[in-house]
Amino acid sequence: MQIIYTQAAKLGGSGIGSIAYQFIRAIAQSGSLKKAIVAYSGDHDLPDRQVQSFPWMRVVARLARDNHPVRDSIFDWAASRYIGECDIFHGWSHQCLYSLRRARQQGAITCLERPNSHDNNAQRLVQEEYDRWGFREHTAVRPLGLRRGLAEYAIADHFIVPSVFVHDSFLAEGVDQSRLHLVPYGVDIEHFIPPNATPPRDRFILLFVGQVNLRKGVPYLLQAWDQLNLPKAELWMAGRVSPDAREFVTDYLNHKSIRFLGHTHDTRSLYQQASAFVLPSIEEGSALVTYEAMATALPIIYTYNTGAIARPNMEGLQVPIREVDALAAAIERLYTDAELCRSLGQSGRKRVESYTWRHAGAKLLAAYRTILQRHGRIDSGEIPQPAPPLHQ
Repeated sequence: MQIIYTQAAKLGGSGIGSIAYQFIRAIAQSGSLKKAIVAYSGDHDLPDRQVQSFPWMRVVARLARDNHPVRDSIFDWAASRYIGECDIFHGWSHQCLYSLRRARQQGAITCLERPNSHDNNAQRLVQEEYDRWGFREHTAVRPLGLRRGLAEYAIADHFIVPSVFVHDSFLAEGVDQSRLHLVPYGVDIEHFIPPNATPPRDRFILLFVGQVNLRKGVPYLLQAWDQLNLPKAELWMAGRVSPDAREFVTDYLNHKSIRFLGHTHDTRSLYQQASAFVLPSIEEGSALVTYEAMATALPIIYTYNTGAIARPNMEGLQVPIREVDALAAAIERLYTDAELCRSLGQSGRKRVESYTWRHAGAKLLAAYRTILQRHGRIDSGEIPQPAPPLHQ
């Protein structure tokens, strides 16, 4: 099979650029990659002839800043010019409307990667947060982005989704289950490892990693932590404070037990110093930080909406969204029970060993083969072997 894959981020960069790189690399190692079309490239080990990038997209990204719909539309227009014949075209949501149309003209089966819940669900959940906390600068999803996203849904033959939460959000919007393919993300278990020594028991550090914004449920976390007033405990917030949460966060900047660390590249060190991890997100796809925390043997407190691969009371404690008291109770439970922290953390590490990037690549290739069989393009055969995991 021949795959063309597009993604409007830096190949090998952080976040979605890293996810795309791992999947592209798996496709390439299987011998199925015809072309990877990306905004621009970082360090990678793919043959140059298989990668089409646009260095000028760096300038576009800087000028567009947070205006992702403009950035994505420009990338999509450029990428669509390089879409040739292939078996499967795979593009990312909000970034491939023109490319999807071009791929369909070329006779390809089209797959859309949706890294968050269905646009309608994401719009509703985040807009509710904006309304609740009085953030009025713009809507959760800009109209251009929402229109493009829904237009892509109408064209795509299949959807690649990373979690049950995302999968079920599409079912709720009436998308047929036969078009949905669950492919969770992965983690580098050689990089994210448990610390050599057990963290001291005379302190408790609860770690949050991600953008400090309303989508991540930050107000509920700060309220829960404040009401607990735990002795010898700290909440570490690692991530940039977004405009939508800035006003709310201001009241906690001088809190005696909350540390706002800003953005950091060395998240592994933070995980290894922490006692537990928390992510009370309102809307996600499948947050990479939950995989990373579990790989570091941290118990996690999470919502279903994070798309985490953890199971309630097995690798972590699941709490409802927007429930301050439930969140506070989960934090206090881990704070008072060191043995529970240890057992949940150990179980989490064991679970993510089946969610490496190698496993993720294998699941994507299996999904492609299922799609091709369903469309009568192939009969049967061995699934190509994906790449071994990279150190990131």
